[in-house]
Amino acid sequence: MMGPFSRTRRLALALALALGVALGACAADAEGAEEGTVSDRDALVDAGDDGRVDLDGASDAAADAAPDADAGPDADTDPDTVADPDTVADPDTVADADPDAVADPDTDTASDPDTASDPDTDTDSDPDTASDPDTASDPDTLAPADTLAPADTLAPADTLAPADTASAPDTVTPPPPPTFWHLESPADSERTWLVDPDGQRTFVLGVNTVMRDKQCDGMSAWIRRAAPSVTANVEWARLGDGESNGATNTSPYCFNSVGAFSETNDFDDDGGDSWMIRPPSAGGAGAPYAVVIYPTPHGDDRALRDETGAVLENGVAGEPVGDPWNPRFLADLDADVAAKVVPRRDDPRLITYYAGNEIGLFDSGGKAEGVRDLRLWLWSTCPATSSVDAPQCASHALARWLRTRYGTLTALNAAWSSSYAGADFLAVVTGAHRPVPYQHDCTYTCRTDLQRFVHEELLRTWVCQVTTRVRAADPNHLVASPRLAISDSSRYRFFAGQSADDPDVWFDDPSREVGSADIYRPFSALARDGACGFDLVGINVYTGSAEFERPWFTDGVHLIQEEAGLPVIISEFGVRAHIDGWTDRGGAGSFVPHHDDTDDQLQRGARYREQVTQLIQFRGIVGANWHAWSDRYVASDPAHQIDMGLVQCDDPARGFSAGTRWNLLDDRVADTNCNILARIQAATGL
Repeated sequence: MMGPFSRTRRLALALALALGVALGACAADAEGAEEGTVSDRDALVDAGDDGRVDLDGASDAAADAAPDADAGPDADTDPDTVADPDTVADPDTVADADPDAVADPDTDTASDPDTASDPDTDTDSDPDTASDPDTASDPDTLAPADTLAPADTLAPADTLAPADTASAPDTVTPPPPPTFWHLESPADSERTWLVDPDGQRTFVLGVNTVMRDKQCDGMSAWIRRAAPSVTANVEWARLGDGESNGATNTSPYCFNSVGAFSETNDFDDDGGDSWMIRPPSAGGAGAPYAVVIYPTPHGDDRALRDETGAVLENGVAGEPVGDPWNPRFLADLDADVAAKVVPRRDDPRLITYYAGNEIGLFDSGGKAEGVRDLRLWLWSTCPATSSVDAPQCASHALARWLRTRYGTLTALNAAWSSSYAGADFLAVVTGAHRPVPYQHDCTYTCRTDLQRFVHEELLRTWVCQVTTRVRAADPNHLVASPRLAISDSSRYRFFAGQSADDPDVWFDDPSREVGSADIYRPFSALARDGACGFDLVGINVYTGSAEFERPWFTDGVHLIQEEAGLPVIISEFGVRAHIDGWTDRGGAGSFVPHHDDTDDQLQRGARYREQVTQLIQFRGIVGANWHAWSDRYVASDPAHQIDMGLVQCDDPARGFSAGTRWNLLDDRVADTNCNILARIQAATGL
């Protein structure tokens, strides 16, 4: 099978629809289904004799037969261990696996303080409880993959009329235009779906940072152990549905995308996209993927500031926030779009762009704090060409907004109990008496007005400046919000106001509560209106427990969906395990219990299955992305030693080898993924 959109996947959809009646009777409440018991197949998996093997599924015989293969000793054929670089089979000589043995695939949030600058960092969550992994559903209750309808019952993709049926050469019907990932909310399903370029409804299951050398000893050599085309296709066969451009794997994970942060090429030094996402025609694996763009200012002269001139450094990564009226920031956006968006406009494998990662405008303002009081950061540098009538900075835009609201300074002074003088609202935002909430010259009415300005003008203008530029350059692809770091209920409450039982606090002064929630809560600023606004809301959320906390998570997701009017994609989630001797630093603290009677990797697999089962019960959640592909372990760097991945890093003292699967984790991950559409049907009846 060539490429990511296989006939096997289409067959799985047919299976899911055929199972509708039978599984509908098992449907649970739309967000509260429980799973059954664990089957015997969740028992310990033999890790092999020496933990090393040839490229995950290519047989020794095929490797030996390859004309360009090195004549090194044969490696162990256990697909779950690391390949010897000298025994890599040429992809064109890999033996085909039994197609019935391949599972069907249709189926990382406040970072650790020590890794805040890394764009791939995770939300820090530190749960102390975890449910018994044996409460997960029995995978044997789902229909096996080999009960699919025969392939010839589906219309083949090449049923278009041949070109020679046209009346004349110059009237040949052109090929249909390319299609791209998009959203659908069909009446027959009552839920929102991401639909792939083949028209198949898909619950996206992705893995972030795939085949990246991200603070992982030994990983660079493992990625480069063979020609890039070989290793990319071997890994996508293992991560995906078992087949990729001639490479096969008989025990795949059944993910259907490589998530985000996977486009960087760590296979060789030639530049260009990762071989994971390059098209099969160019030797790549052709995996569907997402891209994070970073709409940040390229200089402090165009960033939001406080009245002292300090630049706002926001979100988990502490990035500056651009003034959305400043022409230099807009030029920065144009340059970034030209570099990162334009080249991808015609790529059918791209699922979505994310407009930033954990930037603090709509989510946690810092690593372990509440939400940011953006009213304190309206004093960016104004270009000489800016004015109240034609603002090119936030403070001039505020003056214009106040003029529209009050008409005259006399009316403003009466409402604010202020004494601004002059004939122009410029007096409000210049000089020593600029309004700064809770510090000086800003009464309750002033504070409320500034909240309205932040909500209606500052945030919405930022959203529009970003999204309209992306869509002008690329009208073909979805645009998702910045990936929101929502952390956990102790740190983030979806902008709950004073009237709530557990109100949020301002990041800038945790003793102050958020004011009027109906004015400040920012999620409606994300909404799509024409070319302005997003198509999806991305959320980074973590827990080591069986489920994300109720009702905090459930109510929060519904709040975002209601106010933004958009579906949600889980852009990061992940479960970690403690490794004795490691620092457990470098990612989110979503750990399973360590000192108990259950193997930690078995618990990680159970948590994956239980959390995905919770997520698929939301009608408006369209996918989930595991963070990340590999662990982070650098023996010389205590800031990066955490078990977070599907595969290991080199740690000889503990018997870990770069690229080797965590076998006791992946069995349950694969069971969950390979039956995802049937699980959705069983859990929701939809």
